[in-house]
Amino acid sequence: MTGDDSRNNPLLAVLTMGEGWHNNHHAYPSSARQGFRWWEFDATYYILLLLARLGIVRNLKVPPASVLRNEHGLALKVVHRAAEQLAAHFDSEAIARMIARARGKATETMAHLHMPHIPTRAEFMAQARRMFAKTASLDMIVDRGRELLLASVSRHLAVPAAQAGLPE
Repeated sequence: MTGDDSRNNPLLAVLTMGEGWHNNHHAYPSSARQGFRWWEFDATYYILLLLARLGIVRNLKVPPASVLRNEHGLALKVVHRAAEQLAAHFDSEAIARMIARARGKATETMAHLHMPHIPTRAEFMAQARRMFAKTASLDMIVDRGRELLLASVSRHLAVPAAQAGLPE
């Protein structure tokens, strides 16, 4: 739900009275309720509900419907961290080396020049779907991740060939 590395763990949730629904907590941290679905046992929340009915506690926060439906956007910090993880799955240094080699063979005709493969947005999206839980912010993660990869490739290309270990 959140796009980060936190996970829900049903066994841990039972043993910790609901605290094992950790990804839910990251989706809406101010909620008194950690188990968002009817089957997500959350004993702490049930105790808090009882205390609220007895007038001992007030103003229990619960996640809004958009959070429960996973339609809320992620925090920008989470989007950037997820984008960095996504970009790291593609080897910017290897892509830069291939571009530098191709650039070094500029005397060849364009028809025979083999350009390196730069991952497409669709490839980024496929990788993101494998890496992250479903989130409304997946497009932002993919776009930012691709920007980070291209910036990294550019930085590698800016390094003089001798420093990068490439033939000049």
